[in-house]
Amino acid sequence: MFINAVVIVLQEILEAALMLSLLLAFLRYFNEVTTLSAVPRALLLRRRWTVYSVVLGVVFAWLYSVNLGTISEAFDYVGLEVANAAIHSLSCLFLVAIAWLFPVPFDEESDAKKEGYPSIRIGMLTLSMVIVVMLAILREGSEIMQFAGGIIGQHQSGLSVLYGGLVGAGIGISTGVLLYFGLTGLPPSWSLRTCTLLLALTAGNMAAQAVLLLTQADWLPYTAIAWDSGALLDEASVLGQLSYALVGYESTPSWLQVAAYVVGVLAVGMSATTRFAWRISKSLQLRGV
Repeated sequence: MFINAVVIVLQEILEAALMLSLLLAFLRYFNEVTTLSAVPRALLLRRRWTVYSVVLGVVFAWLYSVNLGTISEAFDYVGLEVANAAIHSLSCLFLVAIAWLFPVPFDEESDAKKEGYPSIRIGMLTLSMVIVVMLAILREGSEIMQFAGGIIGQHQSGLSVLYGGLVGAGIGISTGVLLYFGLTGLPPSWSLRTCTLLLALTAGNMAAQAVLLLTQADWLPYTAIAWDSGALLDEASVLGQLSYALVGYESTPSWLQVAAYVVGVLAVGMSATTRFAWRISKSLQLRGV
């Protein structure tokens, strides 16, 4: 039970930890870069939103786990798939919103340069980040609570599961910390590019997972498997789980999942923030930053 607890908790906590680390790294370097231009200090968002998102995520995860039975019985007993698909879809939408809400000071046609940075835009950006992290914790935390609730009454394995869960949580959080320092340790030019790329891949992952869940609920039609890469990288392996959390890796995706993934990636990739990240990278290199 110890190893099972490690794997289950690691799998669930990894995605939320990586999501939070990515947003923190993205925000830090975006703020650092924009201070090189005439961007008001209002853009430099404080990190209090992380506290709100974690607290709300834990509370909603508990409520979700407590009402899991009722949720699963909804929609002719596919309520769980539909609810999780809705959570993934909202995560994708707010990730796209984050990409489009960041002001782009070097864009000559941007409203930010012409009219300044409206506080409502900063507020919407902060709210979007809170919701994205909250949904990640809700999604993964509720499953950890369900797992813990099913084991807590078994006295013989209770301590083993507790220690395994702590080890899994430690590995997951450590991986998130390593990602944060890995991204912030890069030169600003490469950090911005990497963060926007990971943001796009995460949005694609959320869209693809929503499609998978709706397909399992028979709300979307089944389509053929696009490829099978299980022989190259097993989803159940540690590297496979890390790849899933980071870029949404799946060994046997359907064509509909692939299409949804591409749409999510393009929705972020076409944003002004992504174009800004690649354009400012050249400017930073010229400045020697």
